[in-house]
Amino acid sequence: MTRNRLLLLGVLVAVVALVVVLVVLRRKGGEADAEPTPTATVTLAPVRTGQLQDVVSSYGVVAADPAASITLAAPKAAIVIRVLVRSGQTVGAGQTLVELANAPGSELAFKQATDAVTFAKSDLARVQRLYEERLAATDQLDAAKKALADAEAALTAQQKQGAGRSAQAITAPQAGVVTSVSAAAGDHVAQDAPLVVVARAGAAAVKLGLEPSGKFAPGQAVTLKPVFGGPPIASRIVMVGRAADQTTKTLDAIVPLNGVSLPIGAPVVGEVVTGVHAGAVVPRAAVVFDETGPHVFTVAGGKAHRIFVKTGLDHGSDIEVAGALPAGARVAVEGAYELQDGMAVKARGK
Repeated sequence: MTRNRLLLLGVLVAVVALVVVLVVLRRKGGEADAEPTPTATVTLAPVRTGQLQDVVSSYGVVAADPAASITLAAPKAAIVIRVLVRSGQTVGAGQTLVELANAPGSELAFKQATDAVTFAKSDLARVQRLYEERLAATDQLDAAKKALADAEAALTAQQKQGAGRSAQAITAPQAGVVTSVSAAAGDHVAQDAPLVVVARAGAAAVKLGLEPSGKFAPGQAVTLKPVFGGPPIASRIVMVGRAADQTTKTLDAIVPLNGVSLPIGAPVVGEVVTGVHAGAVVPRAAVVFDETGPHVFTVAGGKAHRIFVKTGLDHGSDIEVAGALPAGARVAVEGAYELQDGMAVKARGK
């Protein structure tokens, strides 16, 4: 009897122990369902909404201002002895750019002009004597005087062009940058043939190529960004052409550099503000780009929720997004690429 009681008591103890174990396991499972264990740690940032700028990017180059450029031409038919500058070189006012020698034809013209003056003087003296002896009329004397004046004017013009000198220097009329060199040593150049173009120092602007969409107008704000590095330059469009380039099919727009010095021909990106619109932006690091498409993760209830978005304009450290983002949402930034939809997360302060 005592033995049976002991067996019954042992069975009861085992049953009670089993019930206790089941209750504990069920409680732990419920706690796990209620409070998931975090498996990733992220920082959060708010989705910011408001009026955003409509920005159109366009490429361009730094160009010399035509109104501040001077073309230096050959004053007479000549032979180029030396070219002392190159395109892109900075020069000072009065600096020698090109040296010329007289061409055979110009030397002949100068000799003819000199001989014409000598003959006209001699003829005027002869007519003057005849006039004093009453053997020549007044109109003959006037004609001789005019012939001398014309011959002297022709000789003076030749001398101003450098005739009579074995060599002639072409100098810079202003400090600036050489934007074009059209001659080389040994070239035979005609009178008025262009030799060098000098743009005044600081007189440069960016020429952007804009699509002929009608969205652009003088006065619009532009941020200029040198392609090869350098701080951005704030400016505005001062002119938009109305004739499309036959090659690029774009309109030329002129944007001043506002005193910033950049090399002629340097490539530049211009970001033109054409208007504003309502939109949302998030930190660029919050957008995950993978084979499923761009998306962000919001965090609610300790879990990550994936929301697919369309990306828009880049606003520096932020990027514009459009999608089913709830009002007041906060998106994962640091750690976003480690997340999966429904993953338990823990947010940390930044």
